[in-house]
Amino acid sequence: MRERRARRGPTSTFLERAFRYFDVSSALSFGAPPMSGTILAPTTNDLLNIRESSALSAVDTLFGLVADLWPILHRLASLIDVKHTLEKEEMATPGYEKTINMRSDFDTNTNNIELSLHQWTPKVPASMVSIETPSDDSRLQSVLNNAEAHKQAAIIYLYRDIHSHERSSSKVQAPVKQALQACMRVVVFSGPMAALLWPLFTSACEAIDDVDRNVARSVFRHLESRQGMNNIVTGWEVCEEIWRRGDAGEVEIGWREVAQQMGREVIFG
Repeated sequence: MRERRARRGPTSTFLERAFRYFDVSSALSFGAPPMSGTILAPTTNDLLNIRESSALSAVDTLFGLVADLWPILHRLASLIDVKHTLEKEEMATPGYEKTINMRSDFDTNTNNIELSLHQWTPKVPASMVSIETPSDDSRLQSVLNNAEAHKQAAIIYLYRDIHSHERSSSKVQAPVKQALQACMRVVVFSGPMAALLWPLFTSACEAIDDVDRNVARSVFRHLESRQGMNNIVTGWEVCEEIWRRGDAGEVEIGWREVAQQMGREVIFG
């Protein structure tokens, strides 16, 4: 299998990696497990060797600096189905040995993923360490903050969707603030914003402070003006409705439920 993997051409490599990207993005959109099995962290051979004058040619055009975060997100997205199965088993057969073992395995997996997320940092290619042009430096800062936004959004997803912490919990609100600030810095540095919707939407939905909500509104406004996609407007409208309902007392309502009641669908990626 490794030999066959090594012989793949640039087109098949790109298509496989694009599938991995959108598979995880779709799983996070629909709250369902990814279609693909476990994916491996990318190797050097997986990256296309494009030589350009800009040092930023070393940045993965599909994943940015989150290529090695994607396998962790794949594992994270896979947990939701396991969680639902476990909850059903615990309701049907509480104290049963099989159920106890399932709970133990689930807790071990979630703890490992939590540790991996907190330890993860984007790896800056060596060719980018000594960037000299201001435009390249600004773009690098944007890509780095995009990566940080993805990391913090993943932590939010873990604590809200998997661990079911309350929205007001400090474990949720701390990464909410960090993710939104990272999203804003992507805007400030005028970098690529095509992959920003998931971390922006995930963090904005959980925002409870006016300051954080205003940051989210500003980023949504810039993202919509840059991309001009209806999906961004839909995400913004769903966020506003979640905030409205939260302020009216529906504190723990989830975004998928709100989107369904609004007849909307938010697709990441």
